[in-house]
Amino acid sequence: MTTDPQDEASRVTLEAWLVTDVGMVREHNEDSAYMEATKGFFIVADGMGGHAAGEVASAMAVDTVRQTLEGARVEIEAFKKAPTDAGRRGIVQLLQNAVLGAHQAVYQRGQAEADKAGMGTTLDVVLVAGPEAFVAHVGDSRTYLIRDGKPSQITTDHTVAEVLVIEGKLTIEEAQVSPLRTILVNAIGVSADVGVEMAHVTLRRGDRLLLCSDGMHDYFPAEDEIAQRLSAEVVGKALEEMVELAKTRGGHDNITGVAVQVIEVTEGIPSNMEGESTQPVELPGNPFAADEPTETAFAPVPGLPPRMVASVTPQTMRQTQPMRVVGEDMPDGRADTIPPPKAKAEAKSEAKADAKPKATPDDKADDKAKPDDKAKPDGKADDKAAAKADDKTDAKADDKADAKADDKAETTDGAPSELAGADTGRVTLPVDLSKDKGAG
Repeated sequence: MTTDPQDEASRVTLEAWLVTDVGMVREHNEDSAYMEATKGFFIVADGMGGHAAGEVASAMAVDTVRQTLEGARVEIEAFKKAPTDAGRRGIVQLLQNAVLGAHQAVYQRGQAEADKAGMGTTLDVVLVAGPEAFVAHVGDSRTYLIRDGKPSQITTDHTVAEVLVIEGKLTIEEAQVSPLRTILVNAIGVSADVGVEMAHVTLRRGDRLLLCSDGMHDYFPAEDEIAQRLSAEVVGKALEEMVELAKTRGGHDNITGVAVQVIEVTEGIPSNMEGESTQPVELPGNPFAADEPTETAFAPVPGLPPRMVASVTPQTMRQTQPMRVVGEDMPDGRADTIPPPKAKAEAKSEAKADAKPKATPDDKADDKAKPDDKAKPDGKADDKAAAKADDKTDAKADDKADAKADDKAETTDGAPSELAGADTGRVTLPVDLSKDKGAG
């Protein structure tokens, strides 16, 4: 546990705790983490790769980010004393550069050393500068905000299952138990390019943040339980109990958590950072009832290259999207787990393409895999599959696609325009991936 004494520069007092455990199955810990409340740095990385390469990847990523942020202490302190829009853009760029620097370091070593080939890591970084928290995210580790006892998942899982949920090809319930939930489409060090998801939180007194690897959050699918436990008076003890509980529920992966508590925040929070609020999804069921590993890895999927990231072009990996803002007025205190959508024109084009029926062999295979389509008396499975599950009207497919695209484009409002250039990773998957839901 560390404490940041309140002073004129920081205007915030923090306490933080770090707990990591090898779990019940792994022989060594491939997670790495770092925290320093006096500096406002909090980092969690979950490595992957054979011959202990995962340990190397996660440790390199954490160390590179830490060094980059420590080297920018003058800029960070200047922003704390006099926060401006220009300074805010500088902090966003600093955090992105730190993550991209970590990516390059891990990738180049993987290319240079045969026993490190293909190694990679997830990476979550929180930089607290005054009453503002900037979040950078790659992979499927997570960052949560607990405010007034209510949970908000700030980050989005960069997994095949999550992308399919966003595209409407998997339900939340299916994704929760699908083996595709452990296959990453974006990670540090695996391919030449990486996408960085950014978010911003204006902190309040009493807020708690949790950065954790999937070895922890896989065993707490109900976010309300996370909020309940971390709302305890002694946050450090609650974090330790969560790690032990994850072990009793299976502990198939390394377990790491960093908890941060906001003790005090001064007045004068900039109002121009208020923006769109977000809403998490409830994950029903008991995903750890089945005795299966939760290790995150790039695994072969039938019909796809052995490494998912290698099949994604730099253009699709590095699309620019607005930074998401968790603002002052979160409805029900919750945050959305869906990342910013694509541009309206692109979304409309893709939606129309989905709506246009094509009698290809792949489409027929998809139709056979969907019991709902088989149950339709008219047999027009292609037309039925093009409609979204929540679209119950009799409107034509093109009208539905246009409406859907309009909705997607409109949800980008709320992020400040000065941050609209923040580079976030949105991944476009191969079109035939939906047929491989059971692979992995």
